[in-house]
Order: sequence, then C-alpha cells, then structure tokens
Amino acid sequence: MPIRMELLVCGGTGCQASNSNRVLEVLREEIKKAKLESEVSVLMTGCFGFCEKGPIVKVMPDNIFYVEVDEESARKIVAEHVVKGRIYQEKLYVEPDTKEKLPEQSKIPFYKKQLRIALRNCGKIDPENINEYIAADGYMALGKVLTEMTPEAVIELVKRVDLEVVEAVVFQQV
Repeated sequence: MPIRMELLVCGGTGCQASNSNRVLEVLREEIKKAKLESEVSVLMTGCFGFCEKGPIVKVMPDNIFYVEVDEESARKIVAEHVVKGRIYQEKLYVEPDTKEKLPEQSKIPFYKKQLRIALRNCGKIDPENINEYIAADGYMALGKVLTEMTPEAVIELVKRVDLEVVEAVVFQQV
C-alpha cells in the first residue's frame, strides 16, 4: 500500500531543544498502535525556521501546520487528523492580531514575505538522508553543469541567475 500521509517533524536545534525528538517517537508509537505504518510515515526534517513555535509538525499532503506540539498533542494529532481526518484545532498557529487560526504555513505572516532559495527544502526533507535530497532533484543542476555545459556557459548562467535572484528578492519586498 502506498504512503498516503507524511508527518514531518522539525529537527532544527530550536525544536529539538523543545523536545521534538520525543514528539517524533510518540507520533511513531501512535501510528504503530493504529496499525498505519504502511500508510503513514513519520519523518524528521530540517528546520522550519519558526523556532519560537516549536516543536512543529507538518502533515502532508494536507499541508496542515501544527505548532508547539508536545507528547499529548502528538497523540491527538494522530487520533484526530490521521485516523479521523479532522484537523486538530488546538495546535494550529493563532495569528496574534486577529486571533485567527491558520492551518497552512504559507498563510502565516512570518512566512509570507520569505523567498527561500538555498533553504527551500528545509522542513520538507531529512537533511541527513541523501536519498531524500536526490529525490528532490538535489543534484540535477550539478549533473547538467558537469555533462551538458561548457565552463563559459556556467559562468554566464551564474551571472544571469544571480541578477534574477536579486531582482526577485527586491521586487517581492516592494
């Protein structure tokens, strides 16, 4: 049976200091108790960047972002979200100004103005697993540079891309 859901647990130092390793263990234990190991994977990822709200757990493909997850809420995330298909409301991010619960990372003001380039895979893959990096096309550019391009073409590409990145960042902040 294919994996239908992934629970991504932040493995950054801020989340680990807030006990994300234990949250990971509890999630795995609860998935095992529910006999869902063949359908649901629980993975430690890189840092999500929102350390003050850790530990963070992101549920994919639902794209639900849980913050300040502890052992008890990890159990409830499995019971409610994974087993029953209902978002566990108590651990959604709450926007301080509006008091609105925001279930998606992209809706959270902290992330809205960010344009992740070098760190685009943080919070999506395990930074210690090269196979996940390869699966995310991590070496595609290197492969192209080594097999299809001349040194001069690489230099021109780097110059052009650098300018495009700077323009993208500047225009997104305006």
